Amino acid sequence: MALRFYVAGDHQIDQRLLLDSERSNYLCRVLRHRVGDVIEVFNGIGTVSSCKITSDDARKSELLVLSLTSGTKQHGLTLGIGISLLKGQPMDRAIAQATELGATDIYLMDTQRSNVRLNQQRISGKLEHWQKVIIASCEQCGQVHLPRLHPPKPMLQLLPELDQSDTHLVFFDPNAEPAPTHLPAQHRVVFVGPEGGYSPEELAAFARFKATGYRLGKLILRAETMPAAALTLIQQATGWRSASDP
Repeated sequence: MALRFYVAGDHQIDQRLLLDSERSNYLCRVLRHRVGDVIEVFNGIGTVSSCKITSDDARKSELLVLSLTSGTKQHGLTLGIGISLLKGQPMDRAIAQATELGATDIYLMDTQRSNVRLNQQRISGKLEHWQKVIIASCEQCGQVHLPRLHPPKPMLQLLPELDQSDTHLVFFDPNAEPAPTHLPAQHRVVFVGPEGGYSPEELAAFARFKATGYRLGKLILRAETMPAAALTLIQQATGWRSASDP
């Protein structure tokens, strides 16, 4: 966890903010900060505040907003990633890496060869957990905009919803063409399939919606590794535009 902490809401000068127990414990017991020290706080929608610690309670620290050091807006282009549901920590790692590599939207996909099936009760708890993963990743990497986390949906339903004239749909498949080294900056959604790959029906849907297929050499990566590799490639090919670039 970095020295910038997440607190939701619209921050104002002289406002008092409370850190939750996890962040308070990290601030006071791990980093050993005390009353009077100054730290940074972000609200997930672009505002970063300089704050003074007014209470160093390891269970509920209190901060006073001194100044708003930035208020950046996201640029108009989006970089979404569709991730097929994975079991346990591999899903956490995939979401964390997608956040750190600049995804603006994370679409959770139920593909025909997914090895995870979630009922409605489990989905609610998982979404809350994954949102915490996103927040911790933003704190770690310095990202001040939280990616939007979209609830799980069958990929065959998601594709037509994302099929827009100004959005470039990309999927990775070992039988596709080599990935390019240069791509124009535009709205883009990258799809990463499950360990078992896409079904024939899903590959036909990509063709129907004119999605572009790419491959990464001759290697076949694990599903948890592929989101990071795919986003790194796309970011490199488009010049590493961060979410706050104009």
